[in-house]
Amino acid sequence: MSARITATSAICPAGCGVEQLWASVRAGLSGIVSSHVMDRQFQPIQMGLVPEEALEPELPAEIDSLPLPARARRMLRLGVPALRSVLEHAGEPPLRLYLGLPQLSLEQAPWMRGFSLHLAKAAGAALDVPSCRVVPCGRAAALVALELALDALEQDPSRPVLVGGIDTYFDVRLLASLDAERRILGPTVSDGFIPGEGASFLVLTHPSAAGGEGAPVHVESAASAQDPGHRYGAEPARGEGLASAIERLRGRLPNPAPPIGCTFAALNGESFDAKQWGVARVRHAEFFRADAQLSHPADCFGDAGAAMGALLLTIGAAAIAAGQRRGPALIWAASDGETRGCALLSRAGV
Repeated sequence: MSARITATSAICPAGCGVEQLWASVRAGLSGIVSSHVMDRQFQPIQMGLVPEEALEPELPAEIDSLPLPARARRMLRLGVPALRSVLEHAGEPPLRLYLGLPQLSLEQAPWMRGFSLHLAKAAGAALDVPSCRVVPCGRAAALVALELALDALEQDPSRPVLVGGIDTYFDVRLLASLDAERRILGPTVSDGFIPGEGASFLVLTHPSAAGGEGAPVHVESAASAQDPGHRYGAEPARGEGLASAIERLRGRLPNPAPPIGCTFAALNGESFDAKQWGVARVRHAEFFRADAQLSHPADCFGDAGAAMGALLLTIGAAAIAAGQRRGPALIWAASDGETRGCALLSRAGV
């Protein structure tokens, strides 16, 4: 279930391009600004927003004329430049795309049904539609998509796969709902998060495929689990889902596996996810080096929702490829719903 990462792309408030993003995260530079959206106290909501000039300037007329909501349009404008930048490394069309999207049902968001096709058309990509998958489960979506993509790559090693995630919280109704729940960090909310946005894609090839000898980073495996005690669940929140996902990941690795050198976590400032990480870290203490580093890049660009897992994979790959973090690198994200996902990256030959 391993794969080589042969190309990555990213766009988020902390950087447009992988090198700029990782440099900003390393330096602790923030892309968080005061938005024009006001909270219930009539205070501007702090958000991580991609500059307008970095977005796709306009969508093709046939897509622009569709009755798409503002959130879907902005997601397309985020996703098109990120997807376009990896197309030359994605192999011969048609492409197999595994895409993480927000945690919405088709009844709530019927626009998600054709989102991949709209994205591909706007970016100039031809998709192998029957092979593509959309994973609408929020923050962990791209890691679940990665798990599916690794299985597909194992079944057909001849063609690369594309894994990605796109999302934005820059939606007035969504922000109002989160504000009503007191989940947005602000002057009167300390246990909250900063809404963000972003898009990121990775091209993966099978280790046996020709032409990837220079690829320095491998995905060793990925795993996911379901936690009935999630934020909106009826079961007690024991924080066990992430620990279960890591246990599944460990079961797919060689035994003994090298201890984790660093972690890139989807911690967004809310205590709910911190509890999950605490349970998982204690339960799997022997899986980590004593000096393992922890990074939570949401400090720099906010919570990017369904783009979070893909952004963390991209940042983690850049970090260990450059030798600026010790591998292997654990990547994890937990959705507001029951899905938790994780993956392990390593530097080739190390």
